[in-house]
Amino acid sequence: MMMVGMGAGLAAAFGGAAASAQSSDAQSPKEVTDYRGRHVALGTARRIACIGGAITETLYALGAQDRVVAVDTTSTWPVEALKNKKSLGYMRSISAEGVLSVQPDLILSLNDAGPPTALEQLMASSVPVIMVDSTPTPETILSRTRFLANVVACQKQGEALCQRITQGFDALAQWRAALPTPPLKAIFVMSMQNGRPMVAGAGTAADSMIKLTGCVNAAGTMHGYKMLNDEALIPMAPQVVLLMEQSAERIQSELMGTAAFMQTPAGQSKGFVPMEGGHMLGFGPDTPHVALELAQKINVFRKPA
Repeated sequence: MMMVGMGAGLAAAFGGAAASAQSSDAQSPKEVTDYRGRHVALGTARRIACIGGAITETLYALGAQDRVVAVDTTSTWPVEALKNKKSLGYMRSISAEGVLSVQPDLILSLNDAGPPTALEQLMASSVPVIMVDSTPTPETILSRTRFLANVVACQKQGEALCQRITQGFDALAQWRAALPTPPLKAIFVMSMQNGRPMVAGAGTAADSMIKLTGCVNAAGTMHGYKMLNDEALIPMAPQVVLLMEQSAERIQSELMGTAAFMQTPAGQSKGFVPMEGGHMLGFGPDTPHVALELAQKINVFRKPA
């Protein structure tokens, strides 16, 4: 054993949890087992560095935002996180020196952060580092919420938040059940390179979000992110293209200038649905509301029966 040092309801959780967190009599555990099976001894957890937007969003929803001193650039929700906290840079190119410079007494990191060398340096430091599950599923959102609530001694707030999350997913399931068949075919385009789209396949957060909206991922037969040539894109026949707001205008313009894309239903209907990237792909507590909002936007492109 290794020892190392739905929309309105969820929105209310961000504000309402704060006051209750202040008066909680719960205690943080002295030790937790993180996602990698490491046994981590906890200290006071009053200066937390968050690496991963889902972690930041969860701590805010639990009312523990005053204990957060720094966040990474994927922590775009709630919007005040990046505005009010020190930035640690992008979660997959973290600098160990940069993280330690904010003098945290606890580092919470999603398991897919990096680079590995930086994480190893952090784990070799005297600051406790807890690796957190980053799997983009509803089940993980709930288990991660309970885990983080335990770490920051907000167990009651965590259970209340999990109840609201579950209710949100139930409402989303009802929406999906009422959709006509067949489901719409969607793709998520991350970027464009030399006129070719980089599209999300299976095993990605985008794939999980597409499924939550009740759509089929037209690129779901491939795994991870892949560049598509014309021969691959045309038979996918996507009806909707999901984009990150940050790059939507540029990608949409490039796609509309591509002959192959214009042969697809999405090209012919200009079926683009943008959303803020971190909110759409972060899989934090607000995910049920995000997915329902996205599903409603997508539904505009469904042709009447």
